[in-house]
Amino acid sequence: MNASLNTNLDRQKYLGGSDVAAILGISPWKTPLDVYLDKIQPRVEVTDPAKLKLFRRGHRMEPYVIDLLAEEENLTIVARGNRYIDKQHGFIAAEIDAEAEGNLNIEIKTVSPFKAKEWGEQQTDEIPVHYTAQVMHGLMVTDRETCILGVLIGGDDFRVYRVVRDEEIIGAIRDSEIAFWDRIQNRMPPEPSTVGDIARLYGTKDSGLSIEATEAIAATCGDMRSVIAEMKSLEEQLEMQRERVQLYMGDAATLMYQGKPLATWKSQSASRFDQAAFKTAHADLYEQFKKVSESRVFRLK
Repeated sequence: MNASLNTNLDRQKYLGGSDVAAILGISPWKTPLDVYLDKIQPRVEVTDPAKLKLFRRGHRMEPYVIDLLAEEENLTIVARGNRYIDKQHGFIAAEIDAEAEGNLNIEIKTVSPFKAKEWGEQQTDEIPVHYTAQVMHGLMVTDRETCILGVLIGGDDFRVYRVVRDEEIIGAIRDSEIAFWDRIQNRMPPEPSTVGDIARLYGTKDSGLSIEATEAIAATCGDMRSVIAEMKSLEEQLEMQRERVQLYMGDAATLMYQGKPLATWKSQSASRFDQAAFKTAHADLYEQFKKVSESRVFRLK
């Protein structure tokens, strides 16, 4: 049996269930590079108030959803929040939300109602693929056959799903995690998969080098030029149509048709900081508070 851990682990020292979907490139939240950098750099605490609110809400709801699942499915809960180390590889671990009699893993999810359509028929394994990866990771580490998911969507839509161990998927997950850990140990970052990845990997400084485009990339640049030309044409059409309507409205504030408003053209005021005037009047203060920012600007030639 795999070793159960009841103490906090340094997440930089292992790959866990929250990492696997990103490693496989199927996470909606993280990329493989995000996981790589999280493992080799000092961990940065989440400070985004919105993210903290969601995390804390989910954490508070977890015991309630576990109890709800136990009641609905007549389960006897025998453990909560245990962490396990893989019996073959010490750098692979899993934290299981709960465990029930019958050697069952329990996973709990609290889901926004806007994500309800991503979940299929109850009592099936029709769950989002990134959660399937997490569940299979947990079954792999605990060496169990079945995981039951209790999913609370919004505040009152409670659903139950069942995922059975799939050796082919687990084999692919294990191979991917072993290869990814090897990357971490040898400081070989995965290729960027988003523009955000490039910023994290290289910052805002370009290398000054030139590279040769492939035929596919050259074709993409051509497609972009076509899209830009089309957008410009549409913008010109829109401006002409806007001017036609404005000329018709004259000094009217609202344009009506059959009792319903079509458009408004109302006076409004706005206060803006006059940077040029301030620089002229207070040159010393302007220099003192001037902030230089760097970014990489993409231009199609």
